[in-house]
Amino acid sequence: MYEENQVENSTLSSIEERLNSRKDKGNDAKKKHPILEEILSWIWSIAVASVIMAILYFFVGRPFTVSGQSMYPTLHNGDHMIMSKLGGINRFDVVVLQAPDEDKEYIKRVIGMPGDTLEVKNGILYINGKAVDQPFINTNNDKKTVFIDDFTLKELTGEDKVPEGKYFVMGDNRGVSKDSRMIGFIDKASIEGKAVFTIWPFGRIGGQKDYSYLYSE
Repeated sequence: MYEENQVENSTLSSIEERLNSRKDKGNDAKKKHPILEEILSWIWSIAVASVIMAILYFFVGRPFTVSGQSMYPTLHNGDHMIMSKLGGINRFDVVVLQAPDEDKEYIKRVIGMPGDTLEVKNGILYINGKAVDQPFINTNNDKKTVFIDDFTLKELTGEDKVPEGKYFVMGDNRGVSKDSRMIGFIDKASIEGKAVFTIWPFGRIGGQKDYSYLYSE
């Protein structure tokens, strides 16, 4: 029995020595490559940060810079904004969209929702037969052009109503805006997000006003 215990103790001691030896070798290896470990740690951190940024960019939102005067006075040329991809598209939202006729982004206001009838008569906007106030448009442009003349949806598009899955958009600066009056309806898939907050210049920092109260079913 005594001899058996000695053998067991000897075996356990041998195993413990081997484990300690491997642990020491591992520690020695770590001590020999601190720079490599630091580099790998940085690479991992950058990779994780890149994945998070990609998710935010494609699914949450991103910065956007206004180009041109088509949304004046609501937005000015050069305004830096945050575009949100969260939530649905509502009437009077300011949206960033992929232009259907050229490789660039437009920023416009949603006027017509799927199923709406639209017309402008004597300068007044009618949605589904109801007169709607437009406090956001530029009223300082006194030039009477084709871009601010009266129209009906039928005259412009050949459709009586805005088709399903599409929107009718216009710029707030109607006299200079290239929008659905010229380029037609905008597919839902072409809308990249909503312009929700101006971050620069400093004097114009703030969120977009909610104009949903202007129209009710």
